[in-house]
Amino acid sequence: MHPPSRLVIPGLAALALLTAPSALATPNFPGAVRRELELSYTPDCSLCHIGVQSRGTVNTPFGTSMRQRGLQAHDEDSLRAALALMRSEAVDSDGDGTPDVDELIAGGDPNQGPEPLNEMPPDPTFGCAASSAEPACWTLVLLVFAWRLRRLTSR
Repeated sequence: MHPPSRLVIPGLAALALLTAPSALATPNFPGAVRRELELSYTPDCSLCHIGVQSRGTVNTPFGTSMRQRGLQAHDEDSLRAALALMRSEAVDSDGDGTPDVDELIAGGDPNQGPEPLNEMPPDPTFGCAASSAEPACWTLVLLVFAWRLRRLTSR
């Protein structure tokens, strides 16, 4: 038989785990956001959380803006109040020019900033990449390579 002291510590640890508040994301928030903004979809937890959804991971631009406006875990009243402030202040957490609430209503992601422009660089006007000089340049490169190779092998 084990002495009682060897069972007490594991038993207390198990009891603490069973009675501790949940460390998971607030499960009622996605549905509450959907209802409050009358969305046609339920936002994903990644709207507010980065990585594993647990307490302390509300670090997306949108989630940070909501926390700055009083969002509290498991408190739908604080969620509604924060969303109302986000709407009235036209908060644009990702800096793309569209307020977060409008972006959510349109089905967008208020955490995705402006997309970089996909502009092609201008055509070069000099060097081997210059369009009119390319064949002559590559011929010159090959001649220099052949000359260097011959010098190395003739020694």
